[in-house]
Amino acid sequence: MFLKAAFKDSPIMIQLLMLLAVIFFCFIACLFLASILILVKVGISPEAIREIQLNINNYPELLRITSFFQVLGVFIFPSVICAWLFSDNYKDYLHIESPIYLPSILWVIAGSLLFIPFINFTASINQQMVFPEALKGLEKWIMEMETNNNQLITLMLTTKSPQIILFNVLVICVLTGIGEEFMFRGLLQTVFGRFFKNSHVLIWVIAIIFSAIHFQFYGFIPRLLLGAYLGYLMYFTKTIWIPVLAHFTNNFFSLAVFYIFQDTPEKSQEIDAFGTGSTWWLAVASLALFTLCFRQIKRVYD
Repeated sequence: MFLKAAFKDSPIMIQLLMLLAVIFFCFIACLFLASILILVKVGISPEAIREIQLNINNYPELLRITSFFQVLGVFIFPSVICAWLFSDNYKDYLHIESPIYLPSILWVIAGSLLFIPFINFTASINQQMVFPEALKGLEKWIMEMETNNNQLITLMLTTKSPQIILFNVLVICVLTGIGEEFMFRGLLQTVFGRFFKNSHVLIWVIAIIFSAIHFQFYGFIPRLLLGAYLGYLMYFTKTIWIPVLAHFTNNFFSLAVFYIFQDTPEKSQEIDAFGTGSTWWLAVASLALFTLCFRQIKRVYD
């Protein structure tokens, strides 16, 4: 069949270059499709296009469309295509058909939720980091970029429409969970596994890449720990759907908190503060209970 396993025995650098090429072409193709949909909605007049370019913040629906195609073009399609190019069986390569056991599903959901206070604790530490005086300009640029990104995300999420909320759940929880796990734990953890023979080194290297690719310095540490957790889930269970479930649970919790307290953001901030400040003991309890859940997951697949 067309190009199946064509790069199976290629050096790791060739596979990585192929991955970048596939991501580029898939992203361009999906961006083209998104642009067509946007033009259909707003018209193709130069005035309409200029209005969007100057005031994109006034068009949250267009941000949602772009986000949908971005997940497809950057993560899902490239992962499947490269798994096809790098193996005789892309489903085995991505661990799509490996068995899932019911007890592990319950432990994964519980563990992912119990992990949150400890993640909040590490996030609070991360946010207190400051750059040396010589790099204050870089620090200011990073803070402004992250503030702008957070504003765009808030704009995209803010709604009372059940249909839009379901769409956001689809993109942020389902597609992002599947896409990022296919890419990082399914594809990259396998590709880099040819180079890093130590499984712990491999998992943490992929976790570093996973966190860095989000371009959020003040969320780097908690996302790094989350990436390592997902990597170990992949390593011990040998099925991509367990880290997908954990990723989904984490994203869904954040999204649920946002919508439940949409009109009272201070309540949302209180939940985000669980495990920090005077509630530091929740972070300790969180880590202990999370460890217990993780051991139970591991035991199911031993």
